[in-house]
Amino acid sequence: MAKSAAEIAIELRGKFEFYLLALNFSILGLSIQTSKFGTYLSAGVFELAGWFALFLSGVIGLLRGEWIPVAYDIQSKITTTARRRREIQEALQRGIQIEVPFMEGGKQTVLRGEPAAVKLDGLMNTLEQQHKATEDKVIRRYSAMRTTFMIGIGCLLVARGIPPALSITERAKPLLKSLAATW
Repeated sequence: MAKSAAEIAIELRGKFEFYLLALNFSILGLSIQTSKFGTYLSAGVFELAGWFALFLSGVIGLLRGEWIPVAYDIQSKITTTARRRREIQEALQRGIQIEVPFMEGGKQTVLRGEPAAVKLDGLMNTLEQQHKATEDKVIRRYSAMRTTFMIGIGCLLVARGIPPALSITERAKPLLKSLAATW
């Protein structure tokens, strides 16, 4: 059976998120292994800032990753509860009162008909609020992960670019002086 566009999108998003998280830690590890300190203070500061930003990005990504299944679990409960609510409504229209068991405080209670529908409506509202809060958390963490990743990459680029830039500047000074003298 062919996958729906939504299933493909979810699968690709998951793969991308794992790739980004792995890339984050890979770059962090490689930058630590290949670092050189001592020549330029500013390069060392940017290097450490880059490490910190990449580490923070990775930790945020891990924390975010643990909430993604929670969001899907809540969405599944919403779907199941909505389906059960429709079944009760259809049964009520036919004059049948379906029994629905509920667990509260470790005790099971059974409601029938309209009271069960009202209880399910309240449960749906609670689940939708939980889902929105969870989704907001996942979205905020993705934004923070992406931002700190980009900051980390930027800091590493600056840190690794300072020594060559200063070296080129030092080598170019005699050339610039000779050019200036000829003008």
